[in-house]
Amino acid sequence: MGGHDISGQLRSRRLKMGLSLSQLARKVNTSAAAISRYENGWQRFEVCTLRKLATALECRLRVELEPLEAVRPGDKAAGGLRSLRRLFWDRRLRARDLRDYPLWVIERVLDYGSLEDVRFLAGRVGREKLLEAAAQARFSSAKTENFWKSILQREDVACTKRFSRKPARTCWPG
Repeated sequence: MGGHDISGQLRSRRLKMGLSLSQLARKVNTSAAAISRYENGWQRFEVCTLRKLATALECRLRVELEPLEAVRPGDKAAGGLRSLRRLFWDRRLRARDLRDYPLWVIERVLDYGSLEDVRFLAGRVGREKLLEAAAQARFSSAKTENFWKSILQREDVACTKRFSRKPARTCWPG
C-alpha cells in the first residue's frame, strides 16, 4: 500500500464519518495541519500517529511489506518513462533522450526523482551505468551530492566528479 493510498483512505474515512480536520486532530491530539499533510500525500508517516488515526477513525491499521519485483526495461508498473517527465520542466523528455543524453537524464532523476524513479532508471540503463553516471553527476544541492557520494562509497565506485569552483583564498594573513 503506497503513501497516496493511505492518504486517500484517511480522507475518505474522515469525510464518511463527518469529521472536520480540526475535529479529527483533537481526537488524535495533533494539529489540523498534520492531518492535512497526511491526507495530501505526505510520505513520512509515523506509525504511532497512524495508530491514533486508525483508532479515531474506527479502523484497524495493517502495515505490510511486499517484495519488490525486478524492474524490467519498459516496465509500466514502475512508472515508466512517462512518469519521469514530471522531472523535466524545462524541456520535454523523449524516449531517445535517454540514449542521446544519458548523463542529463540520470542526473535529473538522481537529483529530483523518487526511489521508484531511480529503480526504473536502473532497470532501463543498468545498475553499472547508473552508478557511473552518479560518479560524474553534478547535483543541485550538497545534501543530494553527499547522499550519492555515500552510495558510491558503499558500492566501491570512485567519484570522478571534478569541482568547477576554485577554493576561496583567504583575504587576511594568518
